Amino acid sequence: MRGDDLKPQTGLRLPVVALSYGAVAAVLVCLICVVGGGAGDWSSADAERFHAMADVILEGFTPYVDFVDPKPPLLFFAVSLMDWIAPAGSIDTAAMAVLNVAAALLICRIGQEDYGAIAGFAAGLLYLVTAAFVQGYFLLSEQFAVLCLLGSFLAARRSLYHASGLMLGLAVGFKQYAALAAVPLFYLMYARGEGRYGRLVLPAAGVVAAVFGAIFLVYGAEAGFGALFWTFGVAPGYLLGDLPGTVPDYQTGSPIALAAYLLASVVVVLPALLFAAASVGRRGLRTAEERTLGIFVVVFLATLLVRQYLHYWLLLLPFLALLACREFADEDSRTGLGDG
Repeated sequence: MRGDDLKPQTGLRLPVVALSYGAVAAVLVCLICVVGGGAGDWSSADAERFHAMADVILEGFTPYVDFVDPKPPLLFFAVSLMDWIAPAGSIDTAAMAVLNVAAALLICRIGQEDYGAIAGFAAGLLYLVTAAFVQGYFLLSEQFAVLCLLGSFLAARRSLYHASGLMLGLAVGFKQYAALAAVPLFYLMYARGEGRYGRLVLPAAGVVAAVFGAIFLVYGAEAGFGALFWTFGVAPGYLLGDLPGTVPDYQTGSPIALAAYLLASVVVVLPALLFAAASVGRRGLRTAEERTLGIFVVVFLATLLVRQYLHYWLLLLPFLALLACREFADEDSRTGLGDG
């Protein structure tokens, strides 16, 4: 489906949707600032480390050598840009709100194309609000990755697989787990009989190679190999809870603790999870695009078995929201999900 702007089928346009989402996000930011004591405070241990790496970069030192953290380079350079614009931590919440609104607009776009204006708008709104309960307005890597992943999925829906691969590569530059999105995207290509997977893989690999190549070029081999290690090579230690050096490890200590953390996180996202599960149980996954949504949910849900962080739900929340809000589909939506 094509269109010049975000215009759900009943006539809602981009300015209306953007202003609505922006107003909701502004209220949430105000509430978070009131509860947290101000937007200038770093809101998580992750944010503190991100700003520390940004300070290393801005002061002319060497990332992944003078300071290390197991995240990809694009994240740290994005935070460096934020800290160059304003004092460290002062715009974290506002910046994450902007990313969340942008992601909600893409969710709305996808939803309105498949299910109509009400379903699309509701899906974006569900993401925007639920994100507040899973640390979605704290400075984290997930919000950057989610925006890129939605762009990748939107491009793949239009069979623009080169563009989809570029966005997937950018997502991996912010969050390693974003590479798992290749699985549902491969399925979508397969289900459509468009199985020239190189159109997706080569651009994604090219972006990732360019990011790390830039580290080698600007900072030298030690920083380049350090970036590769702390982004990808550290994975076994991360999975086993044996991270080297002074990098904090928040892995749960027992199966009971694992179950408790999982249960607690499920309770937080229960409305979205329940509506999505009920919709799938009632209507199934009828199209290749819907099955792709389901695979997105499954592969990112698996990451919660590694670490039970609330913010890990952000990676699968957009796809849960789209499945949940199918129940508001227009009768004449192109997937034919109406009761008539």
